[in-house]
Amino acid sequence: MDAKQEFSGILQRVWSKLLSLPQATPLESGAFSILVLFIVTVLFLMLLSCFHCCCCGKPKYQGSRVQPFESV
Repeated sequence: MDAKQEFSGILQRVWSKLLSLPQATPLESGAFSILVLFIVTVLFLMLLSCFHCCCCGKPKYQGSRVQPFESV
């Protein structure tokens, strides 16, 4: 099975779950909403980190270089 067929199968299963969601029990709909919220949060954090790394090229907070202590 190649990647395109596998991805298509996953999308079909998700689509069938979405279609059966109105008849789902409250537990199933709650679990589905938590899963969707988790996925959206992860995608948002990835987008935010990419934005910070790519668009803010200059490091704002750079550790100061400590010079070694020379004994007298």
